[in-house]
Amino acid sequence: MWFSALLLLSVISSSLAQAPTTVIRAGVGETVTMECPHTPKRKHIGWCRANSSEKCIIVVDTLKYNDNGRTSIRRLNESVFVTTSQLKKSDSGTYWCGHYKENSIIISDIVMLEVFTADSWTPNKTTVNGMMGNSTTLHCQYEEQFKSYKKFLCKVTSVNRCSIIASSEQSNSRKLSISINNYSNFAVTMKQTDEVDEGEYWCGATITVDFEIVQVKILEFYKATTRRPKVPTNIGRNNTPQIWHIVLPLVLGLLVLLLIVLLIKRMKRIKPITPENNNKIPETPATTKIEKETEDTITYSTVTIQPSTQAEESPVIYSNLKDMKEQNGDIKIHSSESVEYSTLMFSS
Repeated sequence: MWFSALLLLSVISSSLAQAPTTVIRAGVGETVTMECPHTPKRKHIGWCRANSSEKCIIVVDTLKYNDNGRTSIRRLNESVFVTTSQLKKSDSGTYWCGHYKENSIIISDIVMLEVFTADSWTPNKTTVNGMMGNSTTLHCQYEEQFKSYKKFLCKVTSVNRCSIIASSEQSNSRKLSISINNYSNFAVTMKQTDEVDEGEYWCGATITVDFEIVQVKILEFYKATTRRPKVPTNIGRNNTPQIWHIVLPLVLGLLVLLLIVLLIKRMKRIKPITPENNNKIPETPATTKIEKETEDTITYSTVTIQPSTQAEESPVIYSNLKDMKEQNGDIKIHSSESVEYSTLMFSS
């Protein structure tokens, strides 16, 4: 049974060029499960390791040899899954998954498995900034020893899993194009980028029985320009933005605020009337003066000066009036509550 499992199968080259490829990295001693999602239904599927560009060695298949101790194969729903446990460094390589056709195999999926150790070299990650909606180019450099290898770029879909999206083996697509130059680098251009293009990419080089990840790129888009506003193509008079819809409420709000401030200032200036002053009649200047004069008991009297010889000799007459309660002579105060007015007359 083991001898039959090592049977060499020829590969139909046309299927090899069109099969989708996945790159998987796993550590020594780990268990990894690899999927073959494009295999046809009701067909016996084989899992083989590439020996050259035209032949491969069968490891397991769904017909008879579905388990060889460390590797097993099973069909689940629409896909076929291959599991390998206790990985070894020697398990690294390229594997093909496909169905039999006589003594040949038609490839439906390709898996490039890299088993790494703790001291394995890990490429440095480089961040590339782009603008969503525009074209973005990823530049990958490789060493001279990989110059004859075929170049590829894959996008990471999960931890240690990467799907090849561009390869020098395939012609350029409408979205992706790859270019190779003689300066140990190649470039992959993505057109009309969108959200799904953001993420981690691996730059690699491969031959049939070997491959190498040479660089890791992280594509990020500028967040401020992630979305561009759409400009209407049918702008007319009815579609003109009305700026007054924004300005008018602001102006009205400021006016209301100004009126409130003025009203508060006016209320602060007016002195509030206390209950003690409500029943008190304000005094007028005239009333106040009369009451004070009454309290001081000022008396006015009439003085008549008769002519005499003494007046002829001296035309100046002096008269002294003294405010008093009661005085010798004919002048008396009758009441302190009455006000009397007198007339001063000079007779000659």
